[in-house]
Amino acid sequence: MTDLSRKIAVMTGTRADYGLLRPLIAELDAASQGTNPAVELQLIVTGTHLSEAYGRTIEEIVRDGFHPAAEVDIWAAEPTKDLLGEDASASLTAAVETGEAVAKFSLILNHLKPDVVVVLGDRLEAFAMATAATILLIPVAHIHGGELTLGAMDDSLRHAITKLSYLHFTTTDEHRARVLQLGEEASRVFNFGAPVLDAIEGLQLLGREELEHKFGIRFGHKNILMTFHPAAFDVATAKFMIEELLAAMEAVSVSGDASPASDSTHVQLIITGTNNDIGSDEVRAAISAFAAAHPDHVSYVESFGQLGYLSVMREVDVVTGNSSSTVLEAPIFGKPSVLVGNRQEGRPMGAGVIKVDGASGIFNRNEILAGLQKALTPEFAALAAAAPSPFGEAGFAKKAAELLTKFDLPSPPKKRFSDQA
Repeated sequence: MTDLSRKIAVMTGTRADYGLLRPLIAELDAASQGTNPAVELQLIVTGTHLSEAYGRTIEEIVRDGFHPAAEVDIWAAEPTKDLLGEDASASLTAAVETGEAVAKFSLILNHLKPDVVVVLGDRLEAFAMATAATILLIPVAHIHGGELTLGAMDDSLRHAITKLSYLHFTTTDEHRARVLQLGEEASRVFNFGAPVLDAIEGLQLLGREELEHKFGIRFGHKNILMTFHPAAFDVATAKFMIEELLAAMEAVSVSGDASPASDSTHVQLIITGTNNDIGSDEVRAAISAFAAAHPDHVSYVESFGQLGYLSVMREVDVVTGNSSSTVLEAPIFGKPSVLVGNRQEGRPMGAGVIKVDGASGIFNRNEILAGLQKALTPEFAALAAAAPSPFGEAGFAKKAAELLTKFDLPSPPKKRFSDQA
């Protein structure tokens, strides 16, 4: 590398954000090659990428040909009992570990000395990295700001990261307007569309036979893909929600798709692992028990990886749960989705999304079952397939990489609050 190369650090903490960041990482990696590279890519791998329980997905990153500049282990497998005590809550554990993550990220950033740090989304590790970088006077570039997820703590974290960040990459004009409403100057806020569009465009998706062989899953006449994560701000507990969702999944696997001609025994359920948010242990235990109790019609895979997950989504009939994939990727693929709870409340909802939140956020398995049966009908499938996605077109990675390379970044990155007229 030359002294003129711009050092661009990119942090990835989960399989989900890596799937979105991969095209951008590839663009920056390409720009770092040659005799006079414009960029020095500093890939910081952290979070569940380093966890055996979550599939140790750093190995996927390495297989893709990327070489981490740092590996930062921030989520302890076991809480520090001496510090927290035997009965420490999940919230207390997460708060303490987030503070420790700020310290660990600070040391890594002080060592790498990047010119800018890229973070995506709204998770605790993104908040910790943005906090560390801000205190060290390093500009932060934030992807997916300005969005709303009123049913999760992520909403507050996302807006906090926006105020800690210098550059902003939003996914819709509505989200850009919201970042401006938070006082960010228009010259630093860019709507380049959703990163997932690049990810999908650049993948050679796998077919059913390949997926069955690689992951040991089974497809039937009808298929449902489920991803569920605990949400701190949901009215109902994560334990209650996952029990009701799984009960509805079991019922639809028996009752079929409400079409008299359907073969009900061929409704297969494909479930992927949860994240490590507060309450994830209960969710994980419930899913594992459910899969073990229904081996004939449930396939459980801890981590498909981006290629596997999107390939499965293309092949199924319905996507359900409370993951952002119900409102982002599913509409892009033209798939019906059944969104449970209010974790994604505030995000743009396409016509193919059936929202089940019940009165005051409390719902039951019968409401979810009705949503799933509706989504499985040919009429609703046709509606979802024809509905446009609200997230623009592919091209995010190339635009963002060019701007990160050339944008004038002041040191220190002082900002002016831009009042709205």
